[in-house]
Amino acid sequence: MNSSPARSSLPKREQPVGRDRELAGILGLAFRSGQLVPGAEMSLNLIREDRAALVLLDPKAGGNTRKKLEDACAYRSVAVFTLTDGLLGQACGRAGMAAAAIRQGELALQAQKILSMGEHGGNQQRIAEDKG
Repeated sequence: MNSSPARSSLPKREQPVGRDRELAGILGLAFRSGQLVPGAEMSLNLIREDRAALVLLDPKAGGNTRKKLEDACAYRSVAVFTLTDGLLGQACGRAGMAAAAIRQGELALQAQKILSMGEHGGNQQRIAEDKG
């Protein structure tokens, strides 16, 4: 009988560090509390209902998905951020998540504050002018 611990053949995911770690914590909390809406279609619905504070994209999001969300955000004056590769899925426990939106509220403000600092590895794509 082999006494060595079983080893998985799956590669180990790197844990986020610095601002990415802080952002991953906020995103995970938002997801568990229902404030983060996963997926492009559900995000589009939230944007169209004027209840989205910001939209998050993975760098591997498809061109059509990215264009749909960016156009809707430009029309509704919603900030769009591209995150570090894999951070969105890792924070929410759903590998491969390409897009998400965060509902208006305190968690969205905290996430936007971290994202606006620019040290998280992602960047802001666009903020449309206020229509007021």
